[in-house]
Amino acid sequence: MNPLNAYLAQSVLQERYARAEAHNRARRERSDAVRPVYDAVTIRRVTPDDWQAVDRLAQLDGGVPPHGAALLAEVDERVVAVRSLLDGGTLADPFQPTAELVALLDARAAHLVGKPHHLTRPFRRAAALVRRTA
Repeated sequence: MNPLNAYLAQSVLQERYARAEAHNRARRERSDAVRPVYDAVTIRRVTPDDWQAVDRLAQLDGGVPPHGAALLAEVDERVVAVRSLLDGGTLADPFQPTAELVALLDARAAHLVGKPHHLTRPFRRAAALVRRTA
């Protein structure tokens, strides 16, 4: 192999290694930037003071604000997701990664909306006993 060709091949390889390393570095930085790290998330019921923030969120999401009971997810005192307890409709900030927060809202809503069998079962048993003895 001619020394000029070897030098050209070595130069091309070095350039490709440098481009690959720059690509990998940018990809690592991008994947680190995409993952949100929320220090604190608050899931609670919507109060009358929150309806202005819920309306703003509905305008951002392009949806209709929920009527009646609802849950919200707050990050740094900012409402980023809302879920209706009546119809299950969800609003989320389209400019924030909120998939995990919506999943948290769904799980909490399932606890609140589901029938509390552990509380009603004793009362049903007592009522059945009263009916049998009467």
